[in-house]
Amino acid sequence: MLSLGIFLGFALPAHARNELVKIETVRGAYSNALLATNNSRMPVTVTLQLSSFSNLTSSKRWPIQAQLTGGQSMELVQISAANGQFGYTIDYSSQFVQGDPNARHDVNASYQIPFVAGQGFQIVQAADGPQFTHQSVATRYAVDIDMPVGTPVVAARAGYVVEVISQFADNGRIEAEFFDKANYVRILHDDGTWADYFHLMQNSSQVQPGMRVDAGHVLALSGNSGYSATPHLHFHVQVNQNGTIISLPFRFHNSHDGVFTPRYQSWLIPDTPTVNASKAKARKSLRECLPGGKAVDDAVIRCLSAS
Repeated sequence: MLSLGIFLGFALPAHARNELVKIETVRGAYSNALLATNNSRMPVTVTLQLSSFSNLTSSKRWPIQAQLTGGQSMELVQISAANGQFGYTIDYSSQFVQGDPNARHDVNASYQIPFVAGQGFQIVQAADGPQFTHQSVATRYAVDIDMPVGTPVVAARAGYVVEVISQFADNGRIEAEFFDKANYVRILHDDGTWADYFHLMQNSSQVQPGMRVDAGHVLALSGNSGYSATPHLHFHVQVNQNGTIISLPFRFHNSHDGVFTPRYQSWLIPDTPTVNASKAKARKSLRECLPGGKAVDDAVIRCLSAS
């Protein structure tokens, strides 16, 4: 008799949890193996905690912990009956944390303004102001940038695309059921940190997992998906710090302000011609650039960027 209890416990959207790391039992002639598969392109640390068992022998001491690179499968442990004349039972939980726990943020790194527009947009939530939704260690230094739907969102720093979610509608609300319904792109940087770009427009992604992108590469269009009261871009930089995902303070750069720390209610001005941080320039709407409901493509993004 084999009884397995599996629980994946990491603060990811619910739809993604069972997709990123899979734990399965591979049956053998005399023993069974617990196999972990990392379906994401980010490194993960997997931990198995034994809850209860009977008549069990194990090839390793519990709890069991292993680090998997992106896409890697690994045998974690062999289990079998201590007394072969009887069956055994096992009940355990599995947890995983993304990211390299030994990663260290490049202190000299600065980040490009993560959008393309002919105007500046205001930061409406940051670490030095009121924290309405950024109250955990994972979001402490995140910024929310007020941004109309359809604004081209670009990579703030070079790296590899590791996750893309794009299927959710742009009907965001501040309600619990919308918490895991934000479209986003995740970029893994060369120092092991990563950046998230949240609340993107449905089906607007221009990148796929595995792609290498430079700073300034268009990722998607801004939207209003998920846990969101008004259209905006949520941007943060994170790292796995000894098993805990934390947000990191970071600095933007542009030709107007140089290198600077984002501040609450300040304006972000991208390096595009004729920008004005205090007066919005007339810009084409998504409807004008996307006639007939056609798919978002390079021509649509050029139309929105030029307006």
